[in-house]
Amino acid sequence: MPTRPVILLAALLVPPTLAAQQPVELEDIVVTATRSPEPPDRVPSPTTVLDGEALRRRGIRLVADALREVPSLVVVPTGSWGGVTSLFLRGGESDYVKVLVDGVPLNAPGGYVDLAALTVDNVERVEVVRGPASVLYGSDAVSGVVQLFTRAGSGPMRGGAALTGGSHGSWTGELWGSGGGPRLGASLAAARSRTDGTYDYNSDFENTVLSARLHATPGTTTDLAVSARWGDHTSNFPTDFTGAPVDRNQRTFERALTVGLEAGQRLSPALEARVALSLLDADGGSADDSDGAADTAGFAFASRRSRDVSRRAADARLRLRAAPEVSLTAGVSVEREWEAQSGWSVSNFGGGAFTEADTPFEQSRLTRGWYAQALAEPLELLSLTAGARLDDSDAFGAFATWRVGAVVRAARATRIRGSAGTAFKAPSLAETWADSPFEVGNPALDPERTRSWEVGVTQELLAGGVTIEATWFDQRFRDLIQYQSAAPGEPTYFNLGGAVARGLEAGARIRLGGRIRLALAWTRLHTEVTESGTGATSAFAPGEALLRRPASSGSIGVDLDASAAIRLGARVSFAGEREDLDFAEFPARRVTLGGYALTDLSAEARLPLAASLLATVRLENAFDVIYETIVGYPGRGRALFLGLRTGR
Repeated sequence: MPTRPVILLAALLVPPTLAAQQPVELEDIVVTATRSPEPPDRVPSPTTVLDGEALRRRGIRLVADALREVPSLVVVPTGSWGGVTSLFLRGGESDYVKVLVDGVPLNAPGGYVDLAALTVDNVERVEVVRGPASVLYGSDAVSGVVQLFTRAGSGPMRGGAALTGGSHGSWTGELWGSGGGPRLGASLAAARSRTDGTYDYNSDFENTVLSARLHATPGTTTDLAVSARWGDHTSNFPTDFTGAPVDRNQRTFERALTVGLEAGQRLSPALEARVALSLLDADGGSADDSDGAADTAGFAFASRRSRDVSRRAADARLRLRAAPEVSLTAGVSVEREWEAQSGWSVSNFGGGAFTEADTPFEQSRLTRGWYAQALAEPLELLSLTAGARLDDSDAFGAFATWRVGAVVRAARATRIRGSAGTAFKAPSLAETWADSPFEVGNPALDPERTRSWEVGVTQELLAGGVTIEATWFDQRFRDLIQYQSAAPGEPTYFNLGGAVARGLEAGARIRLGGRIRLALAWTRLHTEVTESGTGATSAFAPGEALLRRPASSGSIGVDLDASAAIRLGARVSFAGEREDLDFAEFPARRVTLGGYALTDLSAEARLPLAASLLATVRLENAFDVIYETIVGYPGRGRALFLGLRTGR
């Protein structure tokens, strides 16, 4: 049970009368929710901001580990480091969160995204917007958006390095530099990490990341920024589809490049034009050669798979400041998505080995979008937002979305906000066009869609030293795409499903005496399948909860400035019981996974003989809790990491 560390930390550090919410302080300006810089108290969508430098100083390398502190966001990794890592936000599907780096989407066509290798290297901040955002971001932004912003580079030129080592033969080396002035600035970083992983064999994970950003302001009315990020990772995993460690040389690999460019030109004091270009190129796959002389029998005892993905997009928009309290934005976007898959497998059913090649798959689609958004403050205490979008694809046709919201500053320290809207996720290219014996696409598929609403309140107390926030949200998902067995050559994907996800996010941020900072978050979630069509299975049965979404989840965190040179931190993240499928049996049956709580401790200290040198300590899962995020895949146990950092 997850109660011991949660109750202990709460009893010692939290005033019992306070409810819970955001794990970190919001910055003065947020961008992702409206695609323009806005104060967070004027944005109707709940937005969490994570500071990249603070995360690195706490020893956090993976974005997925940082996101565990965000309300309503559940991170589900598959076993050890490098295992497929999914996000479930507000009860939505794992492909309902759009993940961006400087405006460039990391999602494959159809929304799939794996956060196993995404790190905080050279990241200035992470913004998480909860709620539908298709009006501004098109497909995939159904339940929210996660966006990483690369360090801009400002001030005197400076650099640094870091070396960290610890449990499971893990180590990380980092180098970075940044600096610049009003006209030109840049940042550059490189990192390499490796671990033996948590399994006894074939559990290595290696990851290399390069990132850079250059920004220029040639004149008072023109700005330009270019960013790039490259990653190369390999993950060895010994497990089969049930989680049993049985394979000594199975691995996956991927190389991915993102490039983003954004330029702005102020045409007049009231009118601004902006253009953004984005590119994602990713190629990867899996390899599972024969383990040895004894491993030469059965179905697909050896195999190779490859998967290449690219997304190229252009976006142009005009923003008009019609009045000091009114701004209007209108834009147009064009995106081309492409994917190719191929592979082969070797089988031997007793009559000798034979090789079967997969049916090659290569398809693309072009989508055009038109959108508009209005932000207004008709009254000093009232902010309004309204937007609409029309997407037209050569694959799924036209689809319209809308969103409206309002923020009422009822008093100086009280804000009430509400919003409603729709969003969509396009089918994957395989769901539309695949052609193989076990998988046939359906060109008649419609996008999956949602209609949602939410209302929330934020209250500040003690001159801003305490902020309490609560949000109720309600989402209805329709036309969910499901796989269904069919006769050879007939489509295997259909729009059959419907579900609801509703719940309460609550939390608080507290400052005690200027040296202690508390952050609390708690989410109560209800999910239910409402429609399953003719493809009802144990995974999607009417009246059942959606898989891998805990009914209760949250986090408690504390940071203590023990002195000018020493900072201590503790975080407890917890998840309650949730439903999953056990594939060790056929057909797979539903099981209930127990709740768990993970306690992470961190410390950083300036060394007395070298003020520029920072020593860091991070202890993950301090109580060595045994738990599963997925049936058959044990979570990571206790792990200790020690590091030295120089520079900032």
